[in-house]
Amino acid sequence: GSSHFGSSHFGSRPTVLPFTHLSGGLGHFSSLALSRDRSGDLLPRGAMTAEPINRLSKAKGAKYCCEITGAPATLVCSECPVYFATKEHFDVWWRGIGNLIAQDIVVLRGPPKMIGSEEERHRRNEELMGIRKELLELCTETAQKFLVQGKYELAVPGALQSLKFAIEVHGSEATELVPSYLLLAEANLGLRRLKIAEEFLSLANWNILKHPQAGSSMMSNLQRNFGRLYAAQQRYNEALQAFATDIYHSSLEFGPENLRSAPSYFHMGRVFQSHQKSDRAAAFYAKVVDVYQKFLEAWMNESSGEQVADITAVEVEEAIEIVKHITDYREKRNEDDCSDMARVETAEGRYTLGLLQVYTGDLAAGGENLNAALEVFLATVGVDHDKTKACQRHLEQLEKRDAAEQSLQEHVATA
Repeated sequence: GSSHFGSSHFGSRPTVLPFTHLSGGLGHFSSLALSRDRSGDLLPRGAMTAEPINRLSKAKGAKYCCEITGAPATLVCSECPVYFATKEHFDVWWRGIGNLIAQDIVVLRGPPKMIGSEEERHRRNEELMGIRKELLELCTETAQKFLVQGKYELAVPGALQSLKFAIEVHGSEATELVPSYLLLAEANLGLRRLKIAEEFLSLANWNILKHPQAGSSMMSNLQRNFGRLYAAQQRYNEALQAFATDIYHSSLEFGPENLRSAPSYFHMGRVFQSHQKSDRAAAFYAKVVDVYQKFLEAWMNESSGEQVADITAVEVEEAIEIVKHITDYREKRNEDDCSDMARVETAEGRYTLGLLQVYTGDLAAGGENLNAALEVFLATVGVDHDKTKACQRHLEQLEKRDAAEQSLQEHVATA
């Protein structure tokens, strides 16, 4: 059940604290801009620096606050109007989001142009809103990418910037703010700033309470982060309840066998793993591998190597990290267990990881893992088993793809 809703802890409106408090210090304030060219390439690392604010050119009464902490600023970005208290704050902002958004920040924060007619002003406002919407998506994706990679400090600038854009685009009460709150909660969980993570989760929860029409996907994500919080606080029963609710909503939205439900099963397994309940952990991990395996096998059998719209790049990256964790766990667990069953279980992890790598286009690493899995399948379940046959078939497909690509390269080289 959804016990987190209406409980005394989360049922009342949270205190909306200043961002400086919620940010928890370094790494939690992002800026707004877009210093990539429109092809998405990053500008060189040295393209921007932080310089002392020129006091002589400072507008009368103007107060400059650090983009990261909200404290009084002493430095300004050399290329756009973004301010910082220290060079370290600038560096976190730049690496976290600034290198992607600096050009557009100049446009968004620049003085308004003297435009004559009302129609021209309206068009200008629409253009600026279009930029904000584009940047909202970019900041969200960038923060998600850093979270998956475990780079929590760098995830926060983009996450917090996405919240600022969401407020500008949708208003301060909209459900569209929830994904940004959850990104900030997840980043703070990763940084072990549990109190701040709890603040963002309560903001997300309060928002969803006011909008009963919020979708199952949003509820799943909220419960998943509550589960992570409780697990970090070693409140294992509450964590399991939250993850069970996450699985319910995820299954409702996508279906229980859909690969977007796999992370829900994984987090449940991790709680059992940390609680030393290895049989239950193993059962959930087996479910995760099975879900990914079915999706990838269907893709290998049907496709010409093109990725499909069912899964985003960030979700693929998350899947790789999840399967690596499960495979490592199985290998350690099976150090004392040399049975065929244990070896097959570990090989299945390698097989699934190999298919994921093939999906991303990393054919060399994918082939290596598939070969390692095949070796174990041949030595245990034998040449006629379905697992062995599937693995051999996929390796043959890889060889054909590799040969076709080499032939194409040779043709291009001689043309």
